[in-house]
Amino acid sequence: MRSLKTVGLLCMLAMALAAAFAGTASAAVEFLKNITGNTFTATSGKGRLEDTATKLAIKCEKDTASGTVLSGTTIETTVDFEQCDVAGLAAKSLGDANDTTAPKLGLILLTLKGELCEIKAKEAGIFFTLPAGGVHIEIPALTELQVVTGSVIGVVTPVNTPSKTGTITITKANITKCGGKAAGLTLEQNANKKPLAAEEETTEAVTFAKETEVMA
Repeated sequence: MRSLKTVGLLCMLAMALAAAFAGTASAAVEFLKNITGNTFTATSGKGRLEDTATKLAIKCEKDTASGTVLSGTTIETTVDFEQCDVAGLAAKSLGDANDTTAPKLGLILLTLKGELCEIKAKEAGIFFTLPAGGVHIEIPALTELQVVTGSVIGVVTPVNTPSKTGTITITKANITKCGGKAAGLTLEQNANKKPLAAEEETTEAVTFAKETEVMA
């Protein structure tokens, strides 16, 4: 009889653990509707990337972006950072032209992949990874090349609410972990092979072609 009771208790414990793990799995951060192929656009005001040691800053007046939802958890986006400078001197992605709307300033172009992740309970993030090899930004007036590498996390709003609009916010005090993955940016001045920790600051206003919902 004691053996039967023990078996019964073990079964109950196994069921409780299974329920707990099922609850954890269902809490994954993901898009809930109009997923694959849903497109979006985004805009922001002023943004900056700054190394935390020397305070060298790459500043841009605004950006525009467009992209596609690839799956329940991933997106791809192309971003055009406009009217960019370092200490008032045009800064632009290597090999690209200056910004035609402000010829004395630069245009930085890049393509990013992002993955939804959980920052904490009911708070969603998106983990952006820069291209392999980093983003190469030249300052023609100084014949210098800045190299930005790594990844960064943005806070996604709203969550658990169907909507066609939302925001992705990257603050100067960057969130460094999301969904168990660590993020961090570095800025290498004049390609000197001495990368310095960097922080980014921007807020993107996002508009989807079709209503979607981020579950968190």
